[in-house]
Parts: sequence; C-alpha cells; structure tokens
Amino acid sequence: MSPPEVRIGVIGFGTVGRSFIDALARRRHALEQSAHVRLTIAEIAVREPRSHDCTIAGARVHNEAELLANNPDIDLVVEVSGAASADSWILTALDRGAAVVTANKRALATSIPLLEALAERRPGLYCEASVAAAVPIVRALRDSLEGEEIRAIRGVLNGTTTHVLSSIERGHSFVGALADARRQGICEGDAQLDLSGADAAHKLAILCTLAWNTPLPADHVSVEGIGLPIEESVRQAVARNFRVRLVAIATRRDGAVAAAVRPATLAVDDPLATATGVTNVVEVDTALAGTLRWTGPGAGGPATASALLADTLSAARWLVPSRLQLAAA
Repeated sequence: MSPPEVRIGVIGFGTVGRSFIDALARRRHALEQSAHVRLTIAEIAVREPRSHDCTIAGARVHNEAELLANNPDIDLVVEVSGAASADSWILTALDRGAAVVTANKRALATSIPLLEALAERRPGLYCEASVAAAVPIVRALRDSLEGEEIRAIRGVLNGTTTHVLSSIERGHSFVGALADARRQGICEGDAQLDLSGADAAHKLAILCTLAWNTPLPADHVSVEGIGLPIEESVRQAVARNFRVRLVAIATRRDGAVAAAVRPATLAVDDPLATATGVTNVVEVDTALAGTLRWTGPGAGGPATASALLADTLSAARWLVPSRLQLAAA
C-alpha cells in the first residue's frame, strides 16, 4: 500500500517561501520516510504570479490566497507571506480541518482568535518559524515546559536591530549599518517594523501566550525602538565595556503579565549581550529547572526553512490519523 499523500499549498514566495520549497525538495525523501507520507506541493499563491519564477512540477500558481486556504483538496497550508491580513487565511484553513504552518508573527500576534488558538494548543496550528527562526523556543514552551511554572521570559528577538547595534560597536554609523542590513536581506520589507520594536513585540506576544496559556496581543506590549540617536548610547556603552541590545522581557506576577521591548545597556558577560548579527538569544526563568537558554540564527531563509520543515513534519504526522478518524466517522 502506498503512503497517504499530503497536499501542500504555499502562500507567499519571497525569501522564506523560496527557501522552504528548495529545502523541501532537497529533504523530501527523508521527510517522507520519517512521516510515512507523500508530500506534494499542489498550489502556490503569490500576489503577482508572473513576476515570480515559482514553477513547481504539478503545482498551480495563482494569486488567490483565500481560495487556496479554503480549498478542501489542500491538506496543509504553509503561510509565509508576511501579510498582516493572513490571519483570515489561517483561520479559514484551520476551520475546515486543514493543518497550518506559518512564519507570520504579525498575523498571529495581532489576532485574538489565533492567540486563543495558541493558548488552547489548538491541533493543526504550527508556528515555530514565527519566533527566532530555527531556535526551537515555540516547541519548548508549548510542549517541553508545559508542566513548568514560568516566571519570566527575556530575549534578543530581532536580528535587524542586533545587526545594526553590533555594527555601530565596530565603528559604523547607524545609517551605514542599516544600509548593510538591507543589502544582506536581514531587514523586514518595512525596516520600521524592526527598528520600532514592533517585530520583537509580535514575537514576545506569541511567547507570552504560549508560556501562560492566555492570549497577550502585541498591543499589550510596551515598546520602545531604536533610531539614529542610539549611536551615542552605543559608543558610551562600549567605552564602559557594556553593550546595547533591544531586549524583550516579560514577567508574570499574581496572574498579571507585564511585557516590554526596549533598548537596554547590558554587561558584556550578560548572555543577551553575546548576540551579534542575526543571532537570537532567549532565556526562560522557571520554578523547577531554573534559567534555560536558547541561542541560534533568528532570521534568514535557510534558518526559517529549518523550522518550517520541522513543523511540516509534525503537521503531516497529525494529519494522517486525524483524516483516518474522519473517514471512520
């Protein structure tokens, strides 16, 4: 008997979408053997199909994301568009019983229904790639630490600001460091999402929701970003053997969560100060295990594709028995 087929629809074909499809092509055989399925990319939805070279054998390419999300023939929706409006596509797919893998932190962190789905551990929704790319912090909070009492979360969650700040430490100007980040493709499409602290706030909202099983929208996170005046603060910090980083921090006391993103001056031996380039560092303070720490690349196509592949595998494993149960019913 041939293994069951999981038909995949991809929404978005930017850096992350391309990296995911390329990585899936390279790793397909191993993934299929591991999950005992056949993985087929059946559709790709992209805003302007003619401007993208996204021809995949057997896949239909179009610009109707909502249509793809609502297509009963698509078992797994991989949403990597970055669009703020993607929450409707994700909810549409989930409500019809499809699995969804997404890297879209903005859509997740600004949608109460999606945050509720995360807080309730709704089956079929996977979002490891939405926070810190390849760093498996979502899975750790959702699964490994579910029985723990989590006291606080602290991290450097935005690669663009870390790249800019660490470049200034090496003598570059703010403007030059930002231009370099753009050249390397480190920035979001709108760099202000990074510089304002909004991107880190989106990620922190997701982590808080998972850690404390209660939706925390991004607009409940106090945010202060960085701009041109940060140059002087960085140079003064370096002179005193300190470093400046954009730090996300959240604590829970008496059932209330306080969350903020802001520039902080850190001692050089602080683990968060070790973040340079696109490296993300996340610390979780727990009652039983103490302080746990994760470090790794938090941005870039290959790192994000790594998380997307892991979630695709998990989604495929969930889909097969769930579809068998529906067939039996």
